Amino acid sequence: MTTWLRNVIAAVASVAVLVIAQPQSGGCDRSCLESLMSEYLTAIAAHDPKRLPTAPGVKYVENQQIVPLGEGEWLVASSPGKYRHVFADPEANEVGAITTLKENGVGTIYIARLKINDDRKITEIETQITRDPIGAARYENMTQPEAVWLEAVPLAQRISRDRLITQSNKYYTGMERNDPKGNYSFFDKDCNRLEDGLNTTNQRTGDPYGHSNDTAFASLGCEAQFQTGFLGFVTKIRDRRFLVDEERQVVLSMTILDHNSTVRELPSVNGTSSPIPAYFDVPRTLQATEGFRLKGDKLFRIEMTLTENPYGMRSAFVGSPLPPVSSQDTSNSIFMGDPCDRICLSKVLDQVLQAMLVHNASTLPLAQGVRYSENGQFIDVGDGLWLSLRSFSKPGVDEYAAQFADPTSGTAGYWGLTKEHTTPGVLALRIRVDSGKITEIEANAVRAESSGSRFGTMTLMRPPLPVEWESDPLGPLDPVFLQNGTGATATSIPSTIMTSYFDGLEQHSSTDTPFTTSCLRRDNGVQGNLTCAAQMAGHGVSPNGLYNLTSTVRDRRVLVTDAEKGVVMVVAMIDNTATGPGSLPVTASVPSTYLIPQLIKVDNGAISRVEGMVKWMPYGYSSAWTEEKGF
Repeated sequence: MTTWLRNVIAAVASVAVLVIAQPQSGGCDRSCLESLMSEYLTAIAAHDPKRLPTAPGVKYVENQQIVPLGEGEWLVASSPGKYRHVFADPEANEVGAITTLKENGVGTIYIARLKINDDRKITEIETQITRDPIGAARYENMTQPEAVWLEAVPLAQRISRDRLITQSNKYYTGMERNDPKGNYSFFDKDCNRLEDGLNTTNQRTGDPYGHSNDTAFASLGCEAQFQTGFLGFVTKIRDRRFLVDEERQVVLSMTILDHNSTVRELPSVNGTSSPIPAYFDVPRTLQATEGFRLKGDKLFRIEMTLTENPYGMRSAFVGSPLPPVSSQDTSNSIFMGDPCDRICLSKVLDQVLQAMLVHNASTLPLAQGVRYSENGQFIDVGDGLWLSLRSFSKPGVDEYAAQFADPTSGTAGYWGLTKEHTTPGVLALRIRVDSGKITEIEANAVRAESSGSRFGTMTLMRPPLPVEWESDPLGPLDPVFLQNGTGATATSIPSTIMTSYFDGLEQHSSTDTPFTTSCLRRDNGVQGNLTCAAQMAGHGVSPNGLYNLTSTVRDRRVLVTDAEKGVVMVVAMIDNTATGPGSLPVTASVPSTYLIPQLIKVDNGAISRVEGMVKWMPYGYSSAWTEEKGF
């Protein structure tokens, strides 16, 4: 062999080695996708996102909350479980998994979806954490999915990608308001469904289904269940997305289910209809992930799990628009002159509450572009509380109610008891009036969380709060909130007081917060024997248990400053990372965010009373007002 030929062969060989050694770009096949999912689960259990091949600006989401990669579940996850059901979509460069994961030692059902770019870098990480240790244990006992999920289907027996999505989507179209006369022939006659690892079709156990007392529903097949109309309490299914595994004829879907509280009766399954469970007294939004295995063009197997999000929560990935701003600009102004004084603001506030009570906003002087929010989510005027409210307490009539006004900014606030169907709540409501029109309505509603029959009214998949409010009477509102203020703060309340208050909450220090020596505080109706300063500093055992375990206090907002009464109505989000020295109490063992509407009484420049409510939110939850207006 000539020297020249040897050199050519050597050069070709070296090029071949270089080609093999270089990272491959372009599509990621099943093996590649499954390997990336395995890497992801190993990395989160090791609390090390640097192990992942992520693209710049990778988007990380937990239960629809955008969280910095490395926070949230990354700080508390460990021990991926045995059960792992992987869905690969090479055409879309996506991979999903239904698996289990331990969170501070407690089992959860864990959903992950990864989106990959052409350089095989992860651009999106979407996760759903269903905190159901019993369901996680069921999955662990299964150890692996039913074999039919993992079988490659012969080409001749496959339907197209579009057809797979169309047939799977019929499941949601049929469930939404669940018409018992609908066509449900898209189910295979041998269809079965798992919910959190529990078979909920074709079962003769006599166990009740979900929150209901119905014992017959789970004995029916998939098609027969839909033919009952039983699932009609699901009033809307939106933000539907689909990952398609064509080789296995499998679809993994991510959707959001709304229950707006208007459906008040379950249809007959046992033989008689029954009232809707108390859980659906108030508007609910559930985030659901479901796997569908098709046989031909019929749904043959269904595997689902869900968790609860604040009502109206939008998908972090669909890019679903905010509810359209109202185009209504009514001329039926109920007050004269601008600005609106205290009496005027009180009248407008009363009218808003009455309109909510009769479920009709058309009589209100709404400005074009009016915004309405509920617990930090923008939703349509007329949705949420407008559908469920049945009564509210009135200042001067009921003992736990007060109104506040700031004519300078055109804002008014209400704090009082509500009832939504049979469920009590506390409402902190803010309205803003400008040029004779209502431009903003903000409702922060903390509902009683009872653990009664069929799971009561408890928010699904959340840890207990240090202090739960299970509809126990709150008693009268401290009368100091109804009295005029004293001293210099009777004419103005410096914003520095609220800044130092929130800073103190975040730093667990009362050093720079002006409290009176006799300041008292209640949270969810519970008042301990510690002063406000001692609670904030974490001395002893504080009644709400939040101060010495939380981190960031953000989305800090003053809703109304009533200088005449010396009262500030505020709201903020407080994060608990579920990390810390030693073992954590069960109330602090899950990454959480607390929504805290509060009344702050200020006398002579110092805080003398705090009345607060505490509502659990998914970790990282933010107020839409903060996002849109930069408060």
